Amino acid sequence: MRWGSYNDGNSEWQSFSRLERQFGQFSVAANLFTWNYTNDFERTSGCFSLPDFLVYNAEVAWEGDVFNFLRCRLAANLGQQRLRGEMDNANSYQARCTAKISNDIEADLDYSFSNARNQDTGGSAYGGSSLTGQVRISF
Repeated sequence: MRWGSYNDGNSEWQSFSRLERQFGQFSVAANLFTWNYTNDFERTSGCFSLPDFLVYNAEVAWEGDVFNFLRCRLAANLGQQRLRGEMDNANSYQARCTAKISNDIEADLDYSFSNARNQDTGGSAYGGSSLTGQVRISF
């Protein structure tokens, strides 16, 4: 649970719940995310501040060693969202790999795609994709 208070007079509540069961290298999970703002300032300030945002989904994932130096995780989420009182699909996909470069250096590469369509336009106003990387050095 998270609560935020902003200098524009708005406040938010967020919650994220997850139930997960692992079967060796595979897992299944159920996720629930809620995000509510006291005031909807999106139309006036452009900031996401909807009073009613909910996403629930089911996730299937695999994580394991591809090679002895490369560990990857692939996941797919299928679910629904409620945005402005309208229900729509909310799906996401993720691929993350960690390469062990040496005993002290690891590098991560992560690609994520989410689809949270607005039913009015059929577009992806709140969805998108990201590609991130990270290098960790132990000393």
